[in-house]
Amino acid sequence: MKVYCDYCGSHIEATAEECPHCGAVNTHFVRTATDTPTTIEELKAYCDRNRLPLDRMHVHLGEDYRAPKAFGIYKDQGTGHFIVYKNKGNGERAVRYEGTDEAYAVNELYIKIKDLVMDAREHTSRSSSSGTPVRRRSVGSGMKSTITFIIVVVILMALLISKLGGMGKNGYYNYDGDTYYRHGSHWYLFDDSSNTWDRAGDMSPYIEDDDYLGRSNNDADTEDFPLSDFSGDWDTNDDWNGGNDNSWDDSYDSYDFDSGGDWDSDW
Repeated sequence: MKVYCDYCGSHIEATAEECPHCGAVNTHFVRTATDTPTTIEELKAYCDRNRLPLDRMHVHLGEDYRAPKAFGIYKDQGTGHFIVYKNKGNGERAVRYEGTDEAYAVNELYIKIKDLVMDAREHTSRSSSSGTPVRRRSVGSGMKSTITFIIVVVILMALLISKLGGMGKNGYYNYDGDTYYRHGSHWYLFDDSSNTWDRAGDMSPYIEDDDYLGRSNNDADTEDFPLSDFSGDWDTNDDWNGGNDNSWDDSYDSYDFDSGGDWDSDW
């Protein structure tokens, strides 16, 4: 997310504490919300408390991990800066944030961790609705017919929802000349006139998988979607593992973060 310097008018990152062009204080400096972890240690405790399998998720807290396919945060002892990074599949590193605001840095990775769990949840939801055969005890022919009918209906409904875009991925979409961002059941529209993101109605019935641009906005002529600015939307509903229950669900264990994640984008 970018803002304008009040003094020289330069376009600068909202996370910069001062303008890199004129040195003035950034009056639009963005800090994290108060209801999320604000230190690396608090984020570790949060993940432990909610049984999040960080190793499987490729998340490294307090560690400058260098192997490919990894997200992480650590404090550089030389500069005192907190660094949030992603190591892509080819080993290239993309730095999401570097600065002195630990709370903001932690929030960036906190949002990503929630996003990773949502990916696992969506995968599990698709798998459970795909009509995978379940081993049952012997039942009468009438009951078998009923069960078969129900399975067929579930499969058809899943295919219909998928066609309507209701099972789409989180990320950027282009529809009718506008750019949208999806996070779970929430949609946001980019306003070209103000260079801002605004909440939008449910676009699932209209936007299809072919409209998907990706998890980064390299193909979208917009500002980066400010995940942290809208994270409060997702904390108040069931998009994040059933509302207030943020613990890991063992049913997600079938999700492969190694092959299922987007390891080519910057974030």
